Amino acid sequence: MEKRKDDHIHLAYSDVSQVGSPWFDEVLLIHNALPELDLADVDLSADFLGAKVSAPFGIGAMTGGTELAGKINAELAKAAEEFGIPMYVGSQRVALQNPSVRWTFEVVKQHAPTIPKVANLGAPQLSALPEEKVVEWVVEAVEMIDAYAVAIHLNAAQEVVQPEGEPRFRGVLEKIKLVKRAVGKPVIVKEVGNGISKEVAERLAGVVDAIDVGGLGGTSFVSIEGARALGAGLELYRRISEVFKTWGIPTAASICEVRSVFGGYVIASGGVRSGLDGARALALGANFFTMSQPLLRAVLDGRIREEISAVLTELKVAMFLVGARRVSDLAKVPRVYGPRLREWIEQRGLRC
Repeated sequence: MEKRKDDHIHLAYSDVSQVGSPWFDEVLLIHNALPELDLADVDLSADFLGAKVSAPFGIGAMTGGTELAGKINAELAKAAEEFGIPMYVGSQRVALQNPSVRWTFEVVKQHAPTIPKVANLGAPQLSALPEEKVVEWVVEAVEMIDAYAVAIHLNAAQEVVQPEGEPRFRGVLEKIKLVKRAVGKPVIVKEVGNGISKEVAERLAGVVDAIDVGGLGGTSFVSIEGARALGAGLELYRRISEVFKTWGIPTAASICEVRSVFGGYVIASGGVRSGLDGARALALGANFFTMSQPLLRAVLDGRIREEISAVLTELKVAMFLVGARRVSDLAKVPRVYGPRLREWIEQRGLRC
């Protein structure tokens, strides 16, 4: 498992992991030539599931479980604390099964004591556990990083193309309900690159506090697993990953899908590559956005603070250019949708 984690890091860094389009270019925010505010008036402060944070932006789920992952998590945590933004960790199963690598996650609470931190567990693993063990895992995952919230990730497409995959999703919704009852903290359900539909969002409404859409158009774990299969000479898995690497719902469309039926907190992820993309996501109805691959690259290249600062500046400039003084104003700014997104909204009967 530890080798797989390091493989994921190296492949996520590379261009082979980037597949499709999130369709943010289908969201055109209308320029306001007379914004009636100064750039200094723009306020990025936001709410993250009840916690006050400096911006509607955070570090997405990435890694943990190896020495390299521990170093990455430490640097990400330091930056998150410095900028006052939330941070997910990667899947914690590896540390729950192997206590010797707990430190690769614990560095996050050591270096980021005050920001909201999000624990992360996989749905297929929870589905196979008895109820008492699910509760034990969740409690331990929260304690490991002093988590503010818990994310359960849905990764069905990844599991079916991963040679070591566990495509077991029977009973997952009931296990999510159990986590919500047991944890006493906000619960997020997130995808990892294939998006969430309105039908799934309807089933999660009233069960979870937040949905992280994790749409198509950025890092593809289907493509990553295909690259791993190619390196291992596993032709069938490589072929399946090639066929399904563009499977999913583009992120912009997924935000519309979820927001149409879900009244809770919506997090945009999947192919967000700038503060302007983040502004577009917020205009579509998301409350918050995260980035992963660009921040992974930045931390490995030794420029994580510069990258976060640039994203926040881009968001502030986008808000200024549409006349949005506060983050909540972005949902009210005029916009035009491109033909692909407009057609999707119409065919799916979405309110976006």
